[in-house]
Amino acid sequence: MRLDGVEMKVSLDGDQTAEAVRVLGLPDLAPWKIYFVEDVTTGLCVATPLLDEHLILRARQKTSGKDDVTVKLRPGRRSQLTDAWLDTGKTEDGEFKIEEDWAADRRTLAISLTAERPRGLVAAVVSGDRTVNALFSADQERLIEQCAGIAVNVATLTVLPAVSAIRWPKFAVPRPGGPALDVRAERWTVGDLDFLELSIVEEDVAAAPAAQAALLAFVEGKGLVPSTAEAKTTQVMRALVARSAC
Repeated sequence: MRLDGVEMKVSLDGDQTAEAVRVLGLPDLAPWKIYFVEDVTTGLCVATPLLDEHLILRARQKTSGKDDVTVKLRPGRRSQLTDAWLDTGKTEDGEFKIEEDWAADRRTLAISLTAERPRGLVAAVVSGDRTVNALFSADQERLIEQCAGIAVNVATLTVLPAVSAIRWPKFAVPRPGGPALDVRAERWTVGDLDFLELSIVEEDVAAAPAAQAALLAFVEGKGLVPSTAEAKTTQVMRALVARSAC
């Protein structure tokens, strides 16, 4: 059964975020802007109907190079995919993945299609110069229509306020008895929310538990305390919807 890999994450929040940036020696970088897209209705201050149906739509406005947009089904099910999608890898303008997401003892299947988009497109949509559906490639709209399990008129959706995101280059973390971990650090800041996520990807599923344990040991060895709160995407989207709908 197809599985392209396992992404393992350790999240830090609150005061631990700034402390992690300090102890890891992460340099100042220009932030990206991340925009989530939801079905927002005025007055429904806590409603996240797409997120509740496990459909996540995300656009990234980068500081250099092309923008990108991701359609993600998480938690996803292989049974919601057609045979054609189960056989899809690279598309004309993107990449389709079926991975597991591990965070502490939470394990979910994540199905995603990420497509590069022209530089400046995300900003044009945010400013209102382009419509929301311009964000998505034809393949992404097809994935939503065929596999999301809910009816979505993409053109009627709302782009939520920006999340400030700093994404550092990967760095190697040695570990005894195994290959070095290739760690990605990414910080999200919006309002009072401030997260730092450390992540690794392991293509060999059998090796994933040991890699996850090594990542956690690295974090705790730095004197950092991982967050036990709900996923950062959920917290961020609820806060942004409340800001947009109320």
